[in-house]
Amino acid sequence: MSQEENIVTGLAALRALSHTGSVTGAAVELRLTTSAVSKRLTALEATVGRSLKEPAGRGVRLTPEGERLLAEADPLLAQLRAVVADRSDAPARVLKLAITESALVSWAPAALRAALDSDPALKIELHAHRGPVVIDRVGSGRYDLGICTVTAPPEGLVVRELGDEPMVIVPRGLLPLTGDVVPVWTLEAKSATWQVIEGRVERRSRAWGFTVRVDGRLESAAALVQVARAGFAHALVPRGTALALGVPPEALVALPGLARPVGVIGRHHTLAGASVARLVGVLRSRFGG
Repeated sequence: MSQEENIVTGLAALRALSHTGSVTGAAVELRLTTSAVSKRLTALEATVGRSLKEPAGRGVRLTPEGERLLAEADPLLAQLRAVVADRSDAPARVLKLAITESALVSWAPAALRAALDSDPALKIELHAHRGPVVIDRVGSGRYDLGICTVTAPPEGLVVRELGDEPMVIVPRGLLPLTGDVVPVWTLEAKSATWQVIEGRVERRSRAWGFTVRVDGRLESAAALVQVARAGFAHALVPRGTALALGVPPEALVALPGLARPVGVIGRHHTLAGASVARLVGVLRSRFGG
């Protein structure tokens, strides 16, 4: 095996090790023997001249040098895989697609089903994560595409916009709002959605006739809806999530001018592929539906 092949196979073993936390787990993920994985990791360490893994309890973790190597190499390998796939006559590969929970509990499953029905060659592997994790793992090359709230993608990634999803308030116990100040629970401060809408909430309050005050946060839009329905608190959430969980439209409090942009994020080569372009087109046509 050439040095180049040692590097590529070694990086694949290193990535699997970082996912699973053990050589055995990496072997299962790669469908290799533990001996083969160990040899690939040893060859990679010999090539770079550094230790890339270390014991961690009963498992194994990457050393700081291993983490840095994988972070730098993964985007390059992802781009290489996309370039090869775009020029290959082989059957279409499985697209690893990460999606935020709020999209998966509302419009995304039906839209993805329609995309699969329209393109028999398209194969998808789904993963659910919060927005920042989706973006991070697409950037690292772990996933091919992500569907999430995003406005300014990190370097190396591009976005295909799907549309703007309105934000609404689900009133506590589905009862009418009262008062000039409405305390709400909403998504965590580090979420992509909140980072987009935070300034707009402050600017738009006067037009709504009341001020929105954040009193609590949760990591899940679906959980926020259920908290509101049970009477714990008002919830500021994406409209699609509330409707998908059975909240009557007439119970929702509209917030004109407040929406979050949703898009498909990935590398240019991946998004430029014909099957992915068709997928984005179907998602866009069915966004929010």
